[in-house]
Amino acid sequence: MDISIVTPVFNSIRWIELCVRSVRHALQGQSYEHIVVDGGSTDGTLEYLKQQLDIQLIFGPDKGMYDALNKGMAAARGRILGHLNADEQYDRAGLAHALQKLDQTEADAVFGPTIMLDGQLNFLYLFNQITVPSPIDADWHMPVQTCSFLFRRQIWKRCPYPAEYRVVGDHVWFRRQMKLGLKLVSVRKPIGIFTWHQDDIAKRLGSHEENALVDVNRKTLRMRVAKLSFRLKHLLKGGLIPPCKLRFELFSDKSSFKTQLVSFSRLGL
Repeated sequence: MDISIVTPVFNSIRWIELCVRSVRHALQGQSYEHIVVDGGSTDGTLEYLKQQLDIQLIFGPDKGMYDALNKGMAAARGRILGHLNADEQYDRAGLAHALQKLDQTEADAVFGPTIMLDGQLNFLYLFNQITVPSPIDADWHMPVQTCSFLFRRQIWKRCPYPAEYRVVGDHVWFRRQMKLGLKLVSVRKPIGIFTWHQDDIAKRLGSHEENALVDVNRKTLRMRVAKLSFRLKHLLKGGLIPPCKLRFELFSDKSSFKTQLVSFSRLGL
């Protein structure tokens, strides 16, 4: 098994079908498994998942999203792992490019830009269109979205997700991985598609009560140099310059995917 995608879910019938279809499409023809961990949904999510014969379903009570992720990662057989939430999707071309990049290097993980959509699946913006391996910029909880981050199995095995968190555990986990030493490569093509909507877990539970930055001293010289270095690299690599056109595949409420094309205006041209 080459690739394992783990999706934690709880009462997400609005989005889970799109997520499942996206993984099928993005990894069609490859050796992969999609593991979905349901924490006890009561809105029809679990019934839908039981009908999908090509996913590995783990269901039952858990202690939250990161406990569910650890269950899924422990069951995974792939050498490369990915965390894709129920309201997220993969872009087929971007995912293939990222996996190829990871296979061509000895890096522990690959990450790239994320396409951000609103609750009606309309394009909002491109998050981190040019990504640069770097220590954490402490003005943000983390520099990448998890749907655009793929990593080798041993990375999770040496440091599972901190299950004591409800919302920001992936941020804390990424920071701990960086401290352990994480060899990263980045790609310019978008990998994941993130949907910003009212039922998002951060909005429902409230992320501000949890602090992913408790182990960061923002006043240290090391952190100040790291932040400056990140911003300079980001600027020099064109991080503030959007692409002329952005093409990605998206599953909506219809049965098949559609190709979205977004053009970015050039001021003065």
